[in-house]
Amino acid sequence: MKINAIFELVEDSLYSVKYEGDEFSEFVRIFDNWTNASFLFDFFTNHSHDLYSPVWNGISVTEAVIRTRNEAIAFEEKLLEVAQLGKMVLTDGLSSLFSPLVNGMFEPILEKDKAKANRRSWLRIYAIRIDVNLFLVSGGAIKLTRTMNEREHLKIELQKMDATRKYVKANGEGIYNYCDLKK
Repeated sequence: MKINAIFELVEDSLYSVKYEGDEFSEFVRIFDNWTNASFLFDFFTNHSHDLYSPVWNGISVTEAVIRTRNEAIAFEEKLLEVAQLGKMVLTDGLSSLFSPLVNGMFEPILEKDKAKANRRSWLRIYAIRIDVNLFLVSGGAIKLTRTMNEREHLKIELQKMDATRKYVKANGEGIYNYCDLKK
């Protein structure tokens, strides 16, 4: 997994990687998928057995699609709004939405983090914390299982986080050569 660009979503607050061969940054890709009914129908059909876990109470594929689309729209708006706000009020920034990937495991440098659409959501954004209220999105997924090691698409997100972290370590300040979000 090779990163070929970093896109600025909110200056000095929220950025997203773009992997070689991909058309869009991860942030754009994630929210495009999460609002695409066809993508979601296929995803939930392929993972329908996970919807029958006690956590999700056997929600139907159709209900899961509708719920995901609604949550995704609100989640994207909230991330961008909080990213802007955090530039002015440090306590209300992205650091209030993101938490360590592994609960209780804080890393002083380039922490692997996650953000949820809401407390009971299966939507996850994965990012590397560069600094307080400064995050670099490495990917995102629908997480229906207890751990990320239970599904292949979640294992890929772990690999993306590792690749992003290595990229930042190798390029340091050089990561701030940003491009236009939609390119």
